[in-house]
Amino acid sequence: METLQIRLTKNMLERIDVLIQQGTYPNRSEAVRDSVRKMLDRKPATSEVLTVSVKDLQKFIKTAGRQ
Repeated sequence: METLQIRLTKNMLERIDVLIQQGTYPNRSEAVRDSVRKMLDRKPATSEVLTVSVKDLQKFIKTAGRQ
């Protein structure tokens, strides 16, 4: 597994932390990995190189917090 550094807003981190407190995820890393997996399952790659926009990731994290 490779390491990726990302920056999230305070609000996004707070929402992820709520999911962790609720027991949905064990930690922030797993929450982000699961969000990316779910996003990739919804949006099939159209080329060999897959580009995930920051806005797409932010939108997905916001909707994941409402479930």
